Amino acid sequence: MLIFFATAVNGQKNATIIGTVTDSTSVPLSEIKVRPSGERESVVTGLDGRFSIRVPSGKAMDIEFTYIGMLQKRVHLEALAPNEVFDMKNIPLRGNFNIKDVVINDSSRKNNRYMEVLNPHNFDAIPNIEGGIEGILKTFAGVSSNNELSSQYSVRGGNYDENLVYINDIEIYRPQLIRSGQEEGLSIINTDMVQSLQFSAGGFEARYGDKLSSVLDIHYKEPDSFALKTNLSLLGANIEAEGHTKDDRLKYLIGVRYRSSQYLLASLDVQGDYEPSFFDGQAYLSYEFSDKLRLSYLSYYGNNYYLSVPQSQTTRFGTATSAVQFVVAFEGQQILQYANFLNGLTLDYHPNKKNDIKFITSFYTINESEDYDILGAYQLQELNTNLGSSSFAKANYTFGLGEFLNHARNSYYSEIYNDEIKGQHTIFKTVDLQWGAKFQHEHVEASLNEYTYIDSVDYSVPQTSNGLPVQKYVYARESLDWNRYSAYVQSTFLLMKEFNSYLTVGVRSNYWDFNKELLVSPRAQFTFEPNAGYNRRIILGDYSDSLLKKSIRLHAAAGIYQQPPFFKELFAPDGTFVPGIKAQKSSHVVLGSDFNFKMWDRPFKFTTELYYKYMWDLIPYEIDNVHITYLGNNDAVGYATGIDFQLNGDLVKDAPSWFSLSILNTAEQLTVQNPTTGKQEVVNHTYIPRPTDQRVRASLFFQDYLPNHPSYKVHLNLVFGSGLPFGPPNASRYADTLRLPPYERVDIGFSKQFWDKSKQKSKSKFINAFKSIWFSIEVFNLLQINNTVAYLWMQDIDGNQWAVPSYLTTRRINFHLELKF
Repeated sequence: MLIFFATAVNGQKNATIIGTVTDSTSVPLSEIKVRPSGERESVVTGLDGRFSIRVPSGKAMDIEFTYIGMLQKRVHLEALAPNEVFDMKNIPLRGNFNIKDVVINDSSRKNNRYMEVLNPHNFDAIPNIEGGIEGILKTFAGVSSNNELSSQYSVRGGNYDENLVYINDIEIYRPQLIRSGQEEGLSIINTDMVQSLQFSAGGFEARYGDKLSSVLDIHYKEPDSFALKTNLSLLGANIEAEGHTKDDRLKYLIGVRYRSSQYLLASLDVQGDYEPSFFDGQAYLSYEFSDKLRLSYLSYYGNNYYLSVPQSQTTRFGTATSAVQFVVAFEGQQILQYANFLNGLTLDYHPNKKNDIKFITSFYTINESEDYDILGAYQLQELNTNLGSSSFAKANYTFGLGEFLNHARNSYYSEIYNDEIKGQHTIFKTVDLQWGAKFQHEHVEASLNEYTYIDSVDYSVPQTSNGLPVQKYVYARESLDWNRYSAYVQSTFLLMKEFNSYLTVGVRSNYWDFNKELLVSPRAQFTFEPNAGYNRRIILGDYSDSLLKKSIRLHAAAGIYQQPPFFKELFAPDGTFVPGIKAQKSSHVVLGSDFNFKMWDRPFKFTTELYYKYMWDLIPYEIDNVHITYLGNNDAVGYATGIDFQLNGDLVKDAPSWFSLSILNTAEQLTVQNPTTGKQEVVNHTYIPRPTDQRVRASLFFQDYLPNHPSYKVHLNLVFGSGLPFGPPNASRYADTLRLPPYERVDIGFSKQFWDKSKQKSKSKFINAFKSIWFSIEVFNLLQINNTVAYLWMQDIDGNQWAVPSYLTTRRINFHLELKF
C-alpha cells in the first residue's frame, strides 16, 4: 500500500503529526487520505493504518480524514511549535450509521477488495456530453461505447442489457424502446448526489445479481453539513441541496435536473425542429432512530420527452475519388416519451459490531411510448471529385430515387415490486458471512406496431405476393405477470494475514416462474499480496523515512453468470412472442494484478486483467444505434476473451489522470436443437463476430493546471475504438462481417475557479455567500471527426444497396458555470 508523504514548501518551519486510523472495531484502515484543511499536501495511511505528515507550525488547523474522495472526519488541532512531533494516537472512523461527522461504511470497505473503487470527485472536470457517471466509465478499461449521445455502455463484449446498476442496493433498469442516443435524456444517476461507486467488469461476487457482464454499485451521500450546488450550461441546469437536522438524526439529499440537447442536435445531418425536454427529481432521506437502527428512503421521478420534426438531410460519404451524396426531404414527426418512478425503503438494523441486517422494499414503474410517421423522398447523387473543376463537390447526376415510410405506435409499461433481506456477519476475526433473499414481482404490458416501407423508383422492396410489401414489420400485444425468486450466500476467509490473502466463495440461485427455470451460479474470488508482509515491516519500523515504493496485488475470479430474460428477449424480430426462451449463460475466468508504485514522488497504479468468458444458450441480436433486436431463440454459443490495461496516477501533482487500453475478441456460432437429444448443437463451425466485437479501444483522460495558478485548469479526453461489425438488413447473421469506421473523439475543457471562500477574503456579502465559483468552457469533438453510429440502407435504380452513414455530433462549444453555497 502507498504512503504519500508531503514535504514542506518555501522553507517554512514545520511540525509533524503522527497517528493511526482504525475502524469502529479497532481494525487499522489503509488508504485513508489525511490532509490539513486548506493545504494541498496529503498522505495516505499504510497497511497498519499509520501515517505521518508535516504541517505548518504556529497556526491552528483542522485535519481531514477521507476515504474514496469524500469527507469522513475532521479533527481540530491547536497550533504546534516548530519541529514538534504530535501523536494523535488512535483516530476511529466509525461505520454503518454515519454517526456525527463520520460517513465511512465498514462493510463496504471489506467488500470492495474485488471491485474497482472510483472517486466521484475525479469526474467533475471531465468534459462529456452525457454529463453523467456513465460517460466517465467509458474511459475505463473493458468499457466501451461508440455513441457520445448515449449513456449506454458495453463491457467486455456484452451488450447494453447485460450490465447491473444499483443505487443504494436498489437495481435500476434501462429504457426499453429507445432507438438512438439523442432520445435517451437523463440517466437516473445524479452525479452530484454520488458519494461512492464501485465497478466490476466481470467475475463479481454472488451478492450481485444475474447479469452476464458487469456491475456498477452506487451509494448516495449522507451529508454532515448544509450545502447547495447549482450547475448551469447550454445543455441544461442542475441543483442539489443537502443537509441535516440539529440533532443529526435526519439527513437529506435532494437533486433536480433539467436537460435539453437541442443545441447538440442542431449539428446532426438531419435538419429540422427538435424539442427534447428531459427532467428529473430525486431525494434521498435517512433517519437514525439509534446507533442500531436507521431508515432510509430513495425516491425518483423522471420524465423524458423527445419531439423531432425532420425537414431535410444531406449526408456525404465515400472516398476522395468516389463520393456520394444522400439527400432527403421529410414529412411527419416523431414523439417519444418515457417516465420512471421509483420509491425505495431500507431499514438497516445493526445490533452490534459483528452483525448487520437490511430490509429493502421498492416499487419501480416504467412507462414508455413511441409514435412516429416519417415519410422521406430521397436521391442518391454522384459528386464531382475533380479538384480543378468549377463544379467540384456538386452533384454530377442522380442514380437513385425513392421514398420510404417509417411508422410506429409502440408502448411499454411495467411495474416492478421488490422485497429483499440481506445480512452480513463477522463469525470469527477471519471469516465474514453474507446472505440475502429477494422476491420480485413484475407486471408488463406491451403494444408494438411498426413497419418500414421502401419504394425505389416505384419498385417496392421487398416484393411480396400479397399484402403490403414492407421491409420490416413488427406486431405484438401482450400483458404478462410473473415472479422471480433469488437468494445468495457467500463467505470471505482471511487465508494469510501476512499476505493480505482473502478467498470469497459463494453461490447464487434464481427461479423464474414464467419459464420454470432454476439457475444455480457458484462464484469465487481470491486476492494475494506477495510483498504485503515486507511492506508492513517497513511501515512498523520507521514511517518518517521509509516510503513504501512498490506493492503488488494479485487477484483471480471464476464463476457462472446467468441472465434470465426481461422483456425484449421474449420477442422475435417480427414481434412473435417466445414464451419458452431461457436464460443466457456464461462462465467467467479472470486473472489480474494491481501494481502500485511511485514515480516523480507521486503514487501510480497499473492494473492488468486477463479474462475469458464462454457463453451458451445465447440469444443472437442486432444493434442499430442503441436499439437491440433479439432474434428470438437460444440458438448460439460464443466466447469473449481479451486483456485490459489501465494506468492511474498524478501525471501532474494533485490532478489524477489515467490511460486505458482494451483488446477484445468476441464471437459466436449458431446452433440448432437436435430432435433426438433435445440439446443445441453447432450447425456451422464458422465463428461470427458478435455486434459488440470492438477489437481495440484506448482512452486517455489528462488534467493539468498552471504551476503558479492552480485555479486555471485544463482537461483533455481522448477516445479511440476500432470499428464494430454490421451487415445488410434482412440478411443472415453470417453476413454481419462488415465493419463500421473507427470511433475517434477528442474533447477538451478549460476551467477557472474565480472564488474559493476557504482561501480568499472579500468584503462583499454577495460573494461571501458562495463557497466556490467555477466557470469552464468545453469543446466537444475538437477535431470535427464524423463518427458513424449506424447505416441507413437504400437502393439505387439498378437494385444495388447503399449503406448511408448516420453521423454523430460535430464540434460544439459548451459554457458551464458551477456555484456552491
